[in-house]
Amino acid sequence: MKYRQMLCRFLGIGLLALVLSGCVWKKNHIKIVDGLKLQIRKLQQQSDTFQAKWTVTKGKLARSRVANKRLTRFKQKLERQLAALSEARQRCLENVRSLAAKRGQLGARLQAAIDQIERLRALAQRRKALFDRLRASLQNMVKAGKLRVKMRNGMFVLQLAENILFDSGRANVKRAGKQAITEVTTLLKTTKRRWQVTGHTDNRGRAKFNWSLSSRRALAVLMVMLKAGMPPSMVSAAGFGQFQPTADNESKENRALNRRTEIVLVPNLKELKLAQHSSPFWVCHSPVLASR
Repeated sequence: MKYRQMLCRFLGIGLLALVLSGCVWKKNHIKIVDGLKLQIRKLQQQSDTFQAKWTVTKGKLARSRVANKRLTRFKQKLERQLAALSEARQRCLENVRSLAAKRGQLGARLQAAIDQIERLRALAQRRKALFDRLRASLQNMVKAGKLRVKMRNGMFVLQLAENILFDSGRANVKRAGKQAITEVTTLLKTTKRRWQVTGHTDNRGRAKFNWSLSSRRALAVLMVMLKAGMPPSMVSAAGFGQFQPTADNESKENRALNRRTEIVLVPNLKELKLAQHSSPFWVCHSPVLASR
């Protein structure tokens, strides 16, 4: 009996110890699991961070590849440009050597061209000054419709109104025409330049008659100019008939334009020779100079 009591006590104590140890193990297990979960979360966070960094790195790597390709193309372009520049440099050196060989001859031609350009510039300035002065002086006659001032084929032309000069088919200058011619002559005789009176007709009628009519009209205007004090050495007359029209003769208006009497500035012989010289502007297009 006593033995049973002791055994029961012993079993009770063991059972109690077992229960107590099981509670401790459960607590430790929970603690371990919580710790593992915490580590897993930390590892997941680290993994997410590494994944984000890897995504950024991949983007940078892709951009680097694109930039590298651009740099490669740019390098190739620079190499081509360098090759072209080397060729151009070689050509320039050859041109310099050629220029050095031709220096004396080219220098003389260049100076001659510069001199001719200066003469042409002075000529143009004189002609412009004369044109401006005549146009300003004749402005009242232009406004009154008695006269037109124009440049035709590089020549200064004064065109007298035909309706105040002659009646149709006639070569006698009317009174109003004489007054206009005298007024123009008063100015022209001070220019110290030669002038030519030219007569023109339309194509109506016989050519022989038109030629005769245009010549007689030009001569009639010349006579009025001489009477007004124009030196004979500064004026001449010519008739061109129907053969220098300014418009076609298909309409009444155009035929009226072709019936005209003009006073044309005769080019100076020196000016003609200068204008007939070879153009000095070859210097602006010279391949030798362009390579300098």
